[in-house]
Amino acid sequence: MKRIALVGLGLGAALASHTASALSLVDHTVGLKLLAGADVWSTPSNIPPGGENEVGFAGNAGGVGYGAMPYYELRIIKLVGVEAGINYEHGAFHRNVTVNAIEYRSTIAINAWRLPILAKLNIPLALGRFWIGLGPEFTLSQSQSGKLENTSAGSSLDAPASSFRDIKPTYLTGGLGLVIEIPATGLEIPVEFRASNNLSQPSSYAERTSPTLRAESSWVYRLGVGIGYQF
Repeated sequence: MKRIALVGLGLGAALASHTASALSLVDHTVGLKLLAGADVWSTPSNIPPGGENEVGFAGNAGGVGYGAMPYYELRIIKLVGVEAGINYEHGAFHRNVTVNAIEYRSTIAINAWRLPILAKLNIPLALGRFWIGLGPEFTLSQSQSGKLENTSAGSSLDAPASSFRDIKPTYLTGGLGLVIEIPATGLEIPVEFRASNNLSQPSSYAERTSPTLRAESSWVYRLGVGIGYQF
């Protein structure tokens, strides 16, 4: 009986050690990031002759955007990981034109919920880790509004909702960042930069604007900072 008991204790200890070792190969983080940066509308192709000098989005446009994202990250052997979040984004871009000596400013504002999924390569550092990542970002829902301002006269006109198409663009997002780990607390502070390219947006001016406008950013750039808990 003593031998059986000893063997049982040995097997139990070995199993516990193996389980602990396996668990140490995997770690997780949950947290919240705040994001701010720029939204850009790129110049479309096939602009009608003279169209670049008309009211509308026949050229580059840009503006400020911001958002917030609760996230979860899974890492294996500290090196390879995947991060997913639910990202609320507000973005806007503007374009100024002068027509017959009158200055106009066209503005599009976008509110969206997006699901970014990043595959990450982590490089351990003394103060935490550095990472680079790449993955898709899916739009779950999106709403938009527009405004045309006559800046010469100080008047403005809101665009009706029927001026826009209901779209849910998909982005390809790349990023890099630094995560600072606070010893003995489990807390970490992520600092990062992300750039997202709209894979759904057509390049042609007619496809973007006819019969109604596809209100979407061509590129989204964000700097982010947040707080997470590692377990």
